[in-house]
Amino acid sequence: LECSSAIRAVAVIPQFELATSKARAALPSTYETRDVVFNLQRLAVLTTALGRKCPDPWLIFRAMEDRVHQPYRMHLVPGLPEILASFNPDNTPGLLGICLSGAGPTILALAVSDFDAIAAKLQAVLARHDVDSKYQVLDIVSEGASCESQS
Repeated sequence: LECSSAIRAVAVIPQFELATSKARAALPSTYETRDVVFNLQRLAVLTTALGRKCPDPWLIFRAMEDRVHQPYRMHLVPGLPEILASFNPDNTPGLLGICLSGAGPTILALAVSDFDAIAAKLQAVLARHDVDSKYQVLDIVSEGASCESQS
């Protein structure tokens, strides 16, 4: 997947452990077809939107919306419901999208600028919920894993 070189990932890492087994247990055993279709449609859009030379903030933001895991895991990360409901490209300069990373508790924001400010805003919400956090600004790696032979 080629990704615009302008995009960075802001990973806000709450300082508590969330067992994958606990995060998995929060998921339903079955899903409504409409929710699965919702996510698949957004996945198709997201893969194209991330590759645009000039990223469209609202296109990416909407493409990162989720109905398959975040609604069920939100209660496991104090402050996450507020973060997902409060931040968007209009009120957070540089932000493209935001989500719970995998099983959590890390919160992932994609952005093109103001990385430290975005992290600070997310951390402030977590702090109001008595959650300490750290953050990292990460480059996006497009080529994925590779193997090299040694001669």
